[in-house]
Amino acid sequence: MPGSSVRRWSPRRIWPSTVRGRMTLAVAAVLTLALTAGADILLTTVRGDLWQSARNSSQRQVDLAVELLHHAGKSGSGAYTVDGLKVREAQFKLVPVPGITPGASPGPSREPKSPAPQAPEGTKVYSFSADGRYSVQGTVDFTAAEDTLRSVLVLVATGVLLIVLLGALLTWVTVGRALAPVEAVRREAAEITANDLHRRLPVPPARDEISRLATTLNATLDRLDRAVTRLRTFTGDVSHELCSPLTTLRTRLELALARPDSAHWPQVAAEALEDADHLQDLVSDLLLLARLDAHHEPHHRQVDLTPLTHDLARQPGATLPVEIDAPSPAPVLGNAAHLTRLLTNLMENARRHAATTIQVRVAIDGHDVVLEVTDDGPGIPADDRERVFDRFTRLDDARTRQDGGTGLGLAIARSIATTHGGTLTAQAPTGPQGGARLVLRLPKAPYAAPRAPGESSPAGRNS
Repeated sequence: MPGSSVRRWSPRRIWPSTVRGRMTLAVAAVLTLALTAGADILLTTVRGDLWQSARNSSQRQVDLAVELLHHAGKSGSGAYTVDGLKVREAQFKLVPVPGITPGASPGPSREPKSPAPQAPEGTKVYSFSADGRYSVQGTVDFTAAEDTLRSVLVLVATGVLLIVLLGALLTWVTVGRALAPVEAVRREAAEITANDLHRRLPVPPARDEISRLATTLNATLDRLDRAVTRLRTFTGDVSHELCSPLTTLRTRLELALARPDSAHWPQVAAEALEDADHLQDLVSDLLLLARLDAHHEPHHRQVDLTPLTHDLARQPGATLPVEIDAPSPAPVLGNAAHLTRLLTNLMENARRHAATTIQVRVAIDGHDVVLEVTDDGPGIPADDRERVFDRFTRLDDARTRQDGGTGLGLAIARSIATTHGGTLTAQAPTGPQGGARLVLRLPKAPYAAPRAPGESSPAGRNS
């Protein structure tokens, strides 16, 4: 009918929706099929044995009857008793043997062929005397065999049903107990929100897959908690860093507008431009950090740190000399623009704190390229050698934004080193003059000779 909906039957409607139910149903189905097949084989074997036993019993009786008749020398019909065994006409029928003369042996080829055990009730069995005078035909009685077979069938069916029910019940209980920790983990995980990431999932005492899963999820929650905490801290620091120059810029403009006749507008514009430059640098650094955190693309372009270091040391406007110790090429695979930014940040940090000189050493250490930037400034305290790489971190001697920068230089440098598969650490100075010592380690790349001008790189562009 138009507008009427017909619900089609689907096997999914009878298939349980839970793992516990599916496992129980699957075990019950497998047990039913296996036990049914085994019971069928057993009943077939027992039936064949019972029928063959009935045939053998009847065959022995007719063989014995023939032997008694032969020894008694009797013929015809009636009841005969020989050595206490009665041979009755109603039980055995004397039949003629065509083609057999008295005194002749019929031979095995003349015996009627016995039917298979699966033949219906009424199967006949035959026996012949040695001299061929007698032939006895008997009827196999399968009544006792069928009664026994029915009893065995009832017992086997009852056993199969009990085993299937017991297997299903055992599976239901076992799977339920095995999945109980999973349900506990699920309930706890459902209650964890972004505001209470400190909560952890219960770990079962058994050292099994569920325990390892709960441990792994707790480790994931630990990392997520640290990431969210770091993001919240970072968001607060960004808000503070952006608020300060904006507040300064707004205050200067408001003061100038409050006294427009006495304000020195070129100076006001220059100061506002300086604040805008600081804001632009800060936003650029934040965007670069966001890209470094979001993308970890493989690098295929070869960059030699030795000439790159010499180029950065000869930058115009440098006030302090830079001593470079780079006797051999130092090739690495990476992004040339990012590596340039990394070395620039290291050198700017050294120039900001150095007293008289800056030293840069580039060397090969096994499978790594090691670049060290040292200065003779106040140095980095041992307790701050890891904290100095945190974002918006300014040590006590570099608290002002004018002298200390945005506080993102070393954080950006470490992020670039990490994305290139390397490390950047602050270590204790080796010389007596003290100062800061920053050590960069990057995986060494096979050195390739510089290409001729205009020759393209096989790895493509990755700058």
